[in-house]
Amino acid sequence: MKSSLRRKDKIFSAMKENYLQATEHLPVSFKSSHWDTFDRRFDRLFSQHHVWENMLRNQLTLGLNDNLIEISNKRFSEKEDDFWRKLREEEIKELIFEKRDSKNIKMDIEHLKVIIAHTDVNFVIKNCITDVGNPVTTKIKIDYKGESRLINYNVHDTGDLYHSWLILKYFDQYKNSNPIICEIGGGYGGLAAKIKSNVKGAKIIMLDLPEVNAYQTFYLSRVFEGAEIKGYKDFSEQGLSILEENFDFLILPGWAIKQFPKASVNSYINVRSMMEMSKENLEFYFKEIQSSLKVEGTFSCFNRYVKPVGNFENRLDLYPFDDDWQILMSQASVFQPHIHQFILQRKENNSGLNFRQKLKSVRKK
Repeated sequence: MKSSLRRKDKIFSAMKENYLQATEHLPVSFKSSHWDTFDRRFDRLFSQHHVWENMLRNQLTLGLNDNLIEISNKRFSEKEDDFWRKLREEEIKELIFEKRDSKNIKMDIEHLKVIIAHTDVNFVIKNCITDVGNPVTTKIKIDYKGESRLINYNVHDTGDLYHSWLILKYFDQYKNSNPIICEIGGGYGGLAAKIKSNVKGAKIIMLDLPEVNAYQTFYLSRVFEGAEIKGYKDFSEQGLSILEENFDFLILPGWAIKQFPKASVNSYINVRSMMEMSKENLEFYFKEIQSSLKVEGTFSCFNRYVKPVGNFENRLDLYPFDDDWQILMSQASVFQPHIHQFILQRKENNSGLNFRQKLKSVRKK
């Protein structure tokens, strides 16, 4: 029991230390207008351990958790830009609860069947969300190969299951190696957890805002008890030599990508967060991705065809890709047709693929 408490205290201490150091180095205008909505006294939360235990049903994961979408969308429907910040600055408490009536349970079962139809029943059984963060779930029994399994159905998790299934289909070459897989804007860490569970030797780098880095550190440390998790303080002290170590997760603020060596990353992932970036942030990330990704490495880019971000019209067909990309997969999302799903492979300079011309033909919604 004492060792478990010591581990928890160590995690919270690291979360706070990394957060404070990252906010101290936050570049001007790095947060887009969409994300400049966090509690101004965020560091107060590191002493409130209980709020993290319920992070998937309280204010902490507003904007990162589809189970909270009815609440988080009020910011847009009521045109109240400060709504998320105000809610986060109140007492942290549970905002959503399980709906136990038969109609909702039946609907969840039908949704689960659809996810299984577009992925694989064994994959879903092995990769459904755990109880970490106290997510709102429906317990559903699945009979598979003569055995009954009880799994957690969760609305947000269905997206992570679908996206990880698509991405992992192109990761066969990494299964028995130690690839560096970098997710930009990974939310609380649900997708990264599934990637790590299926590519056990992977060194996962998370790039996000300092507040979200704290969520990721807590969540992933609980899903993977005993995992080697490093943060911004480690990166600042050890420099690039840290990439040679056998860590499980390296959790960093987004601007740290600027220090990644040329051709050092095996795969990049971005799911539904580039569509929320400013023009300047898009240009920043693409410059660094196209430098640091290895030739033959992959980039999974799942984002809206178009989305207003302040006064900027964020359009997928205008993303600053260069021409040296081969398309491995290009499709509208089955579940969100306003989202386009690219899985691309990096090629040599001047490869003659003319990707930017192909990008112009991507259907806009």
